[in-house]
Amino acid sequence: MKTIKHIICCGAALSLLATAATALAQEPKSIDTYFGPIEFQDQTLTKESAEEMRRTARLHRASALVTWAMPAVSFYQMVNVFQDNLKADPDEPVIGLFSGYDGVYVWLTANVTTPYTISFLDLAKTGPVVVKIPAGGVYGAANNAWQEPIKEINSGKAETLLFVGPGQDFPDDFDGEVIRSNTYKMVYFYRVLGTGPEAEKLKRGVKAYRLKDQANPPATKIIKYDPKPGDKVIIGTPPEDMRFWDLLNDYVQAEPLADRDRFFYAWLQDLGIEKGKPFEPTTYQKEILEESLPVGFAIAQSTAFDSFFPDARYGEDSGWDKVLAGLDTKVDLDNYSMFNQRLSYTYEAATTSEGMTKFVEGKGSAYLGSYYDADGDALMGGNHYSLRVEPDPPAANFWSVTVYDARNRLIIRNEIRKSDISSRTEGLRTNKDGSVDLYFGPTAPEGNESNWVQTNPGESFFLYMRLYGPLKPYDEQTWPMNKVRKIK
Repeated sequence: MKTIKHIICCGAALSLLATAATALAQEPKSIDTYFGPIEFQDQTLTKESAEEMRRTARLHRASALVTWAMPAVSFYQMVNVFQDNLKADPDEPVIGLFSGYDGVYVWLTANVTTPYTISFLDLAKTGPVVVKIPAGGVYGAANNAWQEPIKEINSGKAETLLFVGPGQDFPDDFDGEVIRSNTYKMVYFYRVLGTGPEAEKLKRGVKAYRLKDQANPPATKIIKYDPKPGDKVIIGTPPEDMRFWDLLNDYVQAEPLADRDRFFYAWLQDLGIEKGKPFEPTTYQKEILEESLPVGFAIAQSTAFDSFFPDARYGEDSGWDKVLAGLDTKVDLDNYSMFNQRLSYTYEAATTSEGMTKFVEGKGSAYLGSYYDADGDALMGGNHYSLRVEPDPPAANFWSVTVYDARNRLIIRNEIRKSDISSRTEGLRTNKDGSVDLYFGPTAPEGNESNWVQTNPGESFFLYMRLYGPLKPYDEQTWPMNKVRKIK
């Protein structure tokens, strides 16, 4: 028979065991993960850890949204560039002319050698627009707001086009080609590769008017962009602050939802962007949106400047990448919608066309990019570099090498007002074997000033080699490219 003392002792022991078990259950367990430490009470997240998980997940999603939205946000920024710099009325089909050092500066990785004829349309405001392309050597395309080609402009023949927005009607008997855009905002552009009076005529040879005005078309409004010192200049670089999200909200509100983007729209809703509602993020949402931007842009730059695509490298250890490697002219392919390649390209450049992505000997253009020197270091404006262009560059028309600042992806601004060197450069010095030595650095190499582009200390940069009318040695990668070498 148990004594009272025995019962009391057993009860006390059980109580101590229960207390110890409770304490053990309440003691958080920490698991190390790529998110950081995650704390549990037995198998249940602690309240604090659950909240941190939600916040981290939203940060990851917001950074992913930056990379997904890059083509559209970049495009909407370009619309602002066009309308604000030209003071263009979005209700009109205005055409802009952009050429020269100051004229093309505002566009991502533009080239200075050829002039651009560009028109951004808002079909929601204008309705369908008729565009008449002149016959001759013009090369370009029309793109929707995802920078997806919807029309190639390179036939050499005169064309009459009708651009029609989502859900808009047009006459069955229209005498020309009807181009349906799946976004209201779109762009068409072309470059003139020739020179002289004929090229000058082609720059202004396009005509455009609203379909509703076709019975009595008004004169086409063409504006040459010619900024003056002190003018406010809007640049095409996507903003890396809350304006990025403002532009994305503008896109969401204005354009139809593509089925492929439904999950992304759900993520946006968590962060305060929802179709049909004002964008008024809470303090918490704004923190997430702001904190995610540096990571999203760093991912974008790593994808563009240090490409991981299997076919990205040109030649064997040349130090140059094919800028449009793996990029299809369509977003939606048979088994997936293209993501990484479109992010890579639209982080650093703008607009696409089949003439840029598909090799046809002697036609279109080819683009190579170099972002690091022969030692694997970033190209830095305080250093001096050289690049040898080997004889007989495979270009039916001409070649050029352009310097861009890494931060803005725009042509470099410098004291000498020069950002590129090409086979058309006046005074270009050529070696006896036909090769050309180019130089980049803060000061000119004595005797080689014509072959030099000035860089700025404290600013990193990258290079584009363009081949206009690329030939087989480029496609077969038998023409050698050399690494950019630091002069020590």
